[in-house]
Amino acid sequence: MDAGFEIQPGWTVWDRDGKELGTVISLEPKTIVVKENGILGGQISVPRTAVEEVETSRVELSMTRSELKALS
Repeated sequence: MDAGFEIQPGWTVWDRDGKELGTVISLEPKTIVVKENGILGGQISVPRTAVEEVETSRVELSMTRSELKALS
């Protein structure tokens, strides 16, 4: 993870497959809470350890959406 950037609410989150997962809505000590894109627009908790790369307004993960859902 690039320590040069602090993740902020409103940033877009992308999964390992390059698919847009959603938008950061809050940051917890061990997770990032993401509002999922789509009609249902649920929330998903992403472990901070799954963050692969961070750029301004963009968070890339080392996990797929289905892998993240399997954690909940």
